[in-house]
Amino acid sequence: MTPAQRFRRVLFWALTGGALARLYVLGEARGWSLVGPVALRITGLTLAGWFVHLLLHEGGHLVAARFMRFQLDAVALGPVEWSARDRAWSWAGLSLGGRISTLPIGAHDLRRRLRIVAAAGPLVTLVALAALALAWALRAEPITSPLGIFLVAGALVVVSAATPGRFRQATAVAGNDVDQMLGGRRIVAHWTYLAVVQAVLAGRRPREVTAGLDFPALLPPAGAAPEPISLINAVHHLERGEFAEAKALLQPASQVVEDAPGWVHTDVFHQLGAIAALVDGDSDEAVRCLEVVRKKQSLPWYGDLLEACIAKAGGDAEMADKRLARWLAEAKAASGGRLAFGGNEWILERLDAAWRAR
Repeated sequence: MTPAQRFRRVLFWALTGGALARLYVLGEARGWSLVGPVALRITGLTLAGWFVHLLLHEGGHLVAARFMRFQLDAVALGPVEWSARDRAWSWAGLSLGGRISTLPIGAHDLRRRLRIVAAAGPLVTLVALAALALAWALRAEPITSPLGIFLVAGALVVVSAATPGRFRQATAVAGNDVDQMLGGRRIVAHWTYLAVVQAVLAGRRPREVTAGLDFPALLPPAGAAPEPISLINAVHHLERGEFAEAKALLQPASQVVEDAPGWVHTDVFHQLGAIAALVDGDSDEAVRCLEVVRKKQSLPWYGDLLEACIAKAGGDAEMADKRLARWLAEAKAASGGRLAFGGNEWILERLDAAWRAR
């Protein structure tokens, strides 16, 4: 949890505690028989207004996502969540939030598409607020009337949507509505990475999605810790046989690996070791990388492909075939094999030209 997220949590509980303390003082001063029913009524109407606005808000995102070529993954409204993969509802825990989880189909024109989807939710909320405000003003009702309470609840939804993503753990990387509308580098890079992963899971080659992407505008600054888009860019070069360019990306990433996300410990050293073994013939560097992979790998079979590369470069075809066969068997069992193959097809083609038929 970041300091910003801790601040948001402390602020929430401080405001909640203050409201409860004020309610207690009123109850003691004017009697709970009077204050209690009024408090319950206002609370109930506020929650009802909140969820109505939340439904409209997320509905706006959903409609825009369908038009902008985003695939629905899940819908969460308060304590319940619907999974598009399982086609079933499940308990999501005590929550007052809402979320439409989508995956981009293709990375073409992604910044503009993402902005439209992000803007659709707040736009629907603002239109609903404008209609409520007009009706409330024309009827001259007090703010504690149902119409007034629904108006306040809608304003709270807008404020929540505008809260910077770094203040909310769920949107710290993907960004919230405002972050996505601004289209910052890190946000667009994250969604581009998702587009490539989604394509690989659907059986496409990464190069089919990365063609034409402006990678320099998506990559983290020089000297900064690598991000998932860094590896996608390296794979982009590897699939085109541009080994020097790929290595130029992966070597700096390996030097700041301690500050990098967990995937770097395996993926970056994995790819760099494979380049050293298959292209440069530097088996010492490949073995060093393999040692790091073995220490940090998230899956027990992650180093098998790198071992096959080292054996192939060393002329031990029999050992290379054994390691490759084991990797293929276990990789096919993970995510249907597609995600495992997606970043490594250039390696597989050099280890065994017939690997696709296995």
